[in-house]
Amino acid sequence: MTSPWSEGQVASVAPDAGSLAAAAKLSAAWTQTGGNGDALWGLCQGSGKSPYRSVVDLTGPAYHCSCPSRKFPCKHTLGLLLIWSQGRVAEQSEPPEFANDWLTRRAGRAVPAAATRTAGAKATERRAERVAAGLDELDLWLTDQIRGGLGAADISASAFDAIAARMVDAQAPGIASTLRRLPIVVATRADWPDRLLREYARLHLLVVAHRRLRELPEPLQASVRSHVGYPVATDSVRAEPGVRDRWMVLGMQTTEEKRLFTRRVWLLGRDHGRRAILLDFAHGSGNFSTVIPPLGSLVDATLHFYPGAAPLRAQFGDTHEPPEPFTTVAPSDIDTALDDFAAAVGADPWIRSWPALLTGVTPAYDGGSWFVVDGQGRALPLSGEDPVQWRLLGMSGGSPVTVFGEWTSDSLVPVSVFDRGDVYPLVAAAPSTAGSRR
Repeated sequence: MTSPWSEGQVASVAPDAGSLAAAAKLSAAWTQTGGNGDALWGLCQGSGKSPYRSVVDLTGPAYHCSCPSRKFPCKHTLGLLLIWSQGRVAEQSEPPEFANDWLTRRAGRAVPAAATRTAGAKATERRAERVAAGLDELDLWLTDQIRGGLGAADISASAFDAIAARMVDAQAPGIASTLRRLPIVVATRADWPDRLLREYARLHLLVVAHRRLRELPEPLQASVRSHVGYPVATDSVRAEPGVRDRWMVLGMQTTEEKRLFTRRVWLLGRDHGRRAILLDFAHGSGNFSTVIPPLGSLVDATLHFYPGAAPLRAQFGDTHEPPEPFTTVAPSDIDTALDDFAAAVGADPWIRSWPALLTGVTPAYDGGSWFVVDGQGRALPLSGEDPVQWRLLGMSGGSPVTVFGEWTSDSLVPVSVFDRGDVYPLVAAAPSTAGSRR
């Protein structure tokens, strides 16, 4: 028989803490329980005359119960899993009729499901072939850029847009997005040749990694697919093991481009120090479907991270306690921020930025450049829009504050400032995001 789950595994599938607590109270209500390695079944006596019939398909897992509960799984199937985890379900070769009927119907539905998976695998293979052909073309384009020299190359916006459109046709939107950002680098950076060569090197490395995808460790494979632009199903992310922590909402920003609104929410685990970013998109208006705690909140929740060598993007899972404000953060210095970024890039070389929290730093302006300076006199350059930098300087009043932002290997892009127990946004945040002190 399949090894019983631990109580922690049972808890991980519960819809909420109340259902799990109710399930534990049903310990003595079970009769005719059994299991055969692939399934569990049992009768649970409730308040009615007839007991509820509960079945668990362990190969899914999938759950069935005759009770009217709208929660899934219900407290009865959770209770069945709990007594199984305690070794109180005997092994039997054949399920009773009520369990067999449901398992048989489910097995019948598995045939078309298998066919669907086969069709999906073929579609994925065709997409990979199309992407590979597009990346071969990109590699030739990169080679031409380098062979002829940047002085002779066409670095106009239309030239980058043309190769980006080809990547869209090849179903590599992540690369297309990177290419469309390059004209901004050329137009705004005095050191654009160095920047451009760096981006070309990253793209070439991505092409080579995609060609050798099957040779790479699985987490790095996921990173390559992500940077190329392969879609990731929401359900598959939800299936990833959850990470529970007390998450501090340290930054929030909403941007809009061609009526596509993007919301970024940066989180930091108070207990384990893990960083996360939540991305939500909305067309036409900034009304996002996911409800996120406001800036400055501390929320006990489970996050599910997208797979990758340096996983950062996540989906919000179950919330275990109502959000509440936080008034302190742990000290974090420049060395810690740089080490975190180095570790992330060491795992995923295509990462361009990483969340950074700096405590006890003072904003400074030398007439031409912006910096934050720590108590030892060490400085990190700031980048971003001037109004953001002036806002940061004004909020600090020339005194040390805690700054949260993204480190990009050569500068810090500030997102929010934490001072006297409150978090204040420096960039355009979603409505009602002002932190409040407890």
